[in-house]
Amino acid sequence: MVNKTMKRILIVDDSELMCELIKETLRGLEEDKVIFTATNPLIAIRKANLFKIDLALVDYEMPYMNGLLLIGYLKEINPLTKIVMVSAYTEPGAQITLEALAKGAIDYILKPANKEEFKEFKKELSEKVQWILAGRELSRKKSKVEKDKTKVLNSLEGLKTYTSNYLVDKLRESKVIAIGISTGGPPVLEKIFTNLKKDFSIPILVVQHMPPTFTKALAERLCKISQRQVKEAEDGEKIENGVIYIAKGGVHMAVEKILGKYYIRLLENVEKVNSHKPSCDILFSSVAEWYGKNATGIIMTGMGCDGANGLLEMKNQGALTIAQSKESCVVFGMPRVAIEKGAAEAVLSTDDIIRLLNEV
Repeated sequence: MVNKTMKRILIVDDSELMCELIKETLRGLEEDKVIFTATNPLIAIRKANLFKIDLALVDYEMPYMNGLLLIGYLKEINPLTKIVMVSAYTEPGAQITLEALAKGAIDYILKPANKEEFKEFKKELSEKVQWILAGRELSRKKSKVEKDKTKVLNSLEGLKTYTSNYLVDKLRESKVIAIGISTGGPPVLEKIFTNLKKDFSIPILVVQHMPPTFTKALAERLCKISQRQVKEAEDGEKIENGVIYIAKGGVHMAVEKILGKYYIRLLENVEKVNSHKPSCDILFSSVAEWYGKNATGIIMTGMGCDGANGLLEMKNQGALTIAQSKESCVVFGMPRVAIEKGAAEAVLSTDDIIRLLNEV
């Protein structure tokens, strides 16, 4: 009999070996849990109907239906089920993963291609599952710093309050907007970019934690959906108004100023920062150095602490700094750490961030 307080995890993969590998990895986690497996989507649907599934780990290529179709069924059975796509590290795999995120998956993990990658796969899987299962509890915990800030800054109130006017005035001084985002990020970026006013002209630099193939696919998808100029950033290119630059996976993105013009620099030989490459901290820190007060930094949904220190550097230089609210985050990790460090001047929902940007 399944205890009602237990977390219920469903592994869906037509490879019994992969099911067992994932199951064995999850057994080592401390959470009180029960793990189900399904070697095809029909079995998965039956088990989802029998048990309230908290987290489903879903493969793509399977008999009867693919993972994208299964996501729809699982969400229909229980909209609260968190879904992680188990993806192939290929260009088609990147496109499929982005579609899965758009359909309701909150994250993905790359399948190991060989024995050497198993160790990293198991480590990443453990970390992500722990964050996702703990996400609801984490988002309920408010530090004193966050409480103090959100009393005044958690809503734009139709842009009529003193606080709102202050944010708008600071945003209008910005020559660039830097966004750091991770777990749950692609759908949030889609929402922001598709809802920006047509004549929005401030350049936007985005670090979304993703591997190389995925960031190119993300840029192409965002360009198509938003009808804006969205591209994967290139080393040495001049930062132009109205363009959205996506940091390339596996390479840090920074900026520098030469003879009054701003350029993108890709740092290939710098190690990972906060376990990430690209790192939000690298981008925020370089924006703080070269743009000073004439910038806006936004830290959004994601696991871990990446971006908090860099956002604090931006704030100390006089830039406008914003953290996404816990209610609108898939995982309230990165924004929470930034808030606790005092790095965020405002804590806003995704909708309020869009409304603020459209006031420029």
